[in-house]
Amino acid sequence: MRGVIWDGQQLIVTDELTLRSLGPGEVRVKVLASGVCHTDINMMDAGLVGVPVILGHEAAGEVVELGAGVAGFTPGEAVMVGTQAPCGTCRECLRGEPENCDVTWGFRPSQPFGWKGKPVYSFANVSSFAGEIVVRASQLYRTAGIAPEQAALIGCAVSTGYYAARKLGRIHAGDRVVVFGVGGIGVNAIQAAKLAGAEVFAADVNPAKEAVARSFGADGFLLVPAGATSCALADLVRAHGPIDVAVECSGAPVAVEAAIHGVKRGGRVVLIGMAKPGTTASFSLEAVTGGREIISVMNGGARPEQDYPELIRMIREKQLDVAGQVTRIWPLAQVAQAIAALRAGEVTRAALDHTIT
Repeated sequence: MRGVIWDGQQLIVTDELTLRSLGPGEVRVKVLASGVCHTDINMMDAGLVGVPVILGHEAAGEVVELGAGVAGFTPGEAVMVGTQAPCGTCRECLRGEPENCDVTWGFRPSQPFGWKGKPVYSFANVSSFAGEIVVRASQLYRTAGIAPEQAALIGCAVSTGYYAARKLGRIHAGDRVVVFGVGGIGVNAIQAAKLAGAEVFAADVNPAKEAVARSFGADGFLLVPAGATSCALADLVRAHGPIDVAVECSGAPVAVEAAIHGVKRGGRVVLIGMAKPGTTASFSLEAVTGGREIISVMNGGARPEQDYPELIRMIREKQLDVAGQVTRIWPLAQVAQAIAALRAGEVTRAALDHTIT
């Protein structure tokens, strides 16, 4: 089958990829569409994954085959794939914190693929840059009626941004909120905050992001000056009045520090942007002991079994705009171009279509 391999130096499109057979509780899925996320880029840039590896963690497609013990799905059924695959039996799972599963936290890699007689690693329990994948049945959610390139985003961009604002930020009507970084995560944080009845400001270094932010509900836009210090950016944020919640989606140290110092006393800071390994940020302890709260949980604290169906319902009922997040779709073979566009800030979300050549 076709897939894209990262060998540590380059992306290789190949039709010689193989996939292991199903085990109990597993499902084989034909991938129709994949999102491209900055996390995939970070994995390549920082060398955080074993190679060769199939990247990609936002997937939608259709069920192909069911493993032993799997019920409730039908071959040909449209599904999206979540990255979380908690074991259900470790200490963290049993105490109701599956996002901290001792077995699968950090996306423990396996080697389900083969290429030229050598094993190939998976990534994030998904590997959506492959034509077919084997995943746990518990990772799948029905998405009939939602276009694959939109359904693919639910497992990361949509759920992470939405629940970072709603669940971690605990945003309420009348709150004043600032969202740093108008990308795939940021636009969903903006939507969630606006749906909660908040006044929302978006901040980004790219002036072209203003139109994007406003299209998803932002009331105002803060253009971050080139070379701005965290103090200057915090001052810019505070100039718009007391900020109750800051959702930081860029992972840039300057934005992280500005978020912490920019919110009011008693405010809340949600750190959800992915930074490069080894990145540090500094802040005054007074910012915390003075009453500010800082929180971060993988996937925005989403609990897939209860939260993904809610998002799917909201998308079907047009309460959330996901179609507008897909700026452009590339064929799988042009994954390098899609990644380049994401790096350059030219897209909100890049998507890959496995069905076109």
